[in-house]
Amino acid sequence: MANTYDINIQIVPAVDFTGTKFYSFGQAASLGVRGIQKLVNIFAKYLLTPVGTDPTDLTYGTQFTNLIGSNVVLSDAQEVLNLSVQQAVVAIQGYQTNQAGLADDERLASAVVTSYILIPEGPGFAAAVLITNVSGQQLQIILPTLQVRQ
Repeated sequence: MANTYDINIQIVPAVDFTGTKFYSFGQAASLGVRGIQKLVNIFAKYLLTPVGTDPTDLTYGTQFTNLIGSNVVLSDAQEVLNLSVQQAVVAIQGYQTNQAGLADDERLASAVVTSYILIPEGPGFAAAVLITNVSGQQLQIILPTLQVRQ
């Protein structure tokens, strides 16, 4: 299992941003990744998938993307983000528990919100989540400005 790859996903450039599309495959040809980047891809996919939208597993995903365009106050949005990150960690670690051959650099140790930036004029926020694997490697996900309504 240590030699399997994932398709790399990238943040969509600001000029191409439409609706709720944050990530795309980016390159013209697929780019295989493994290790910490594969773990970050798995985490980002889980965090940014609205719960109930995966037809193969209706429990997959979080409530995080429901914040976009919502009437949630910015202070409450931070709590939703923290809870969504915790939910993603529990789900991914639970799934990985049953994968004996999974490499340590693809096994999730922790994920924490390291930065929450209020953008009152938006209104909205941006955030950073630090992903750590069992090998001790770290990689940060930067979530772009997410707007809510007041």
